[in-house]
Amino acid sequence: MLIVFEGIDGSGKTSLSKLFLDYLTAKGIPAIWLREPTDSPLGDKIRRVAQENERISPQQELDYFIQDRRWDVKINILPALRAKKTVVLDRYFYSNACYQGARGLDMNAIIDLNLAFAPLPDLTFIIDVDVDRALARIQNSRTGLARLFEKRDFLLKVRANYMRLDGERMAHIDGNRDLKTVLADVVARYEESAASQKPGK
Repeated sequence: MLIVFEGIDGSGKTSLSKLFLDYLTAKGIPAIWLREPTDSPLGDKIRRVAQENERISPQQELDYFIQDRRWDVKINILPALRAKKTVVLDRYFYSNACYQGARGLDMNAIIDLNLAFAPLPDLTFIIDVDVDRALARIQNSRTGLARLFEKRDFLLKVRANYMRLDGERMAHIDGNRDLKTVLADVVARYEESAASQKPGK
C-alpha cells in the first residue's frame, strides 16, 4: 500500500507518519518511510528556497516539486511497492495542490499533472489542525520559519484547500488532540481500509 500523510505545517503529520511506520513494523509488515521534498539535491534546494526566497513564482515552485517527485517515484516509491513494501509518505502531490493552489494555481490541474506519472495513494490521511495551534507548534519546535509557507493568512488558505479534498481513499483526521489519540484514529482507519482491500472483499 501507498499511505500518505498530509496537512498544513505544524499539523503533526511527520511525527504521526513515523509512529505509524513503527506500528506497521511491530505488526511485521514490511514498510519504509519517505518524505517530500526528498533528500535529493533538488529536495534540499526546495527547502532552501522556502527558507530564503519569498519571491519564487508558484509555477517555478511547482516545477521544482514535480522534478523532485519524478525522481522519488522512479528511485524510491515504485521499487518499494514492487518489492511488496508499504510506503509511508510524509507529503505527496496533494501538498502541491493545496499549497501552490493557495498561491493561485489550479488544484485539479496539479493533481492531474501528477497522476500522469505518480501512483495514486491507497489511503491519504489529512491531519487537520487549527492554524493558530499549528503555528504555535512550529514556533515551539523549530529554530527558523520557512518564510515562504508558514504565514497565518497563507496557511488559512492552504487548510481550506485541504478541507476541499474528498474521496473514499481519503480520511480527514482531527489533529488538534494529543498525539496518542490521533494515532489511534489513524490506525483504526488504516485497519478498516486494509481489511476492505483483502481478496474477496
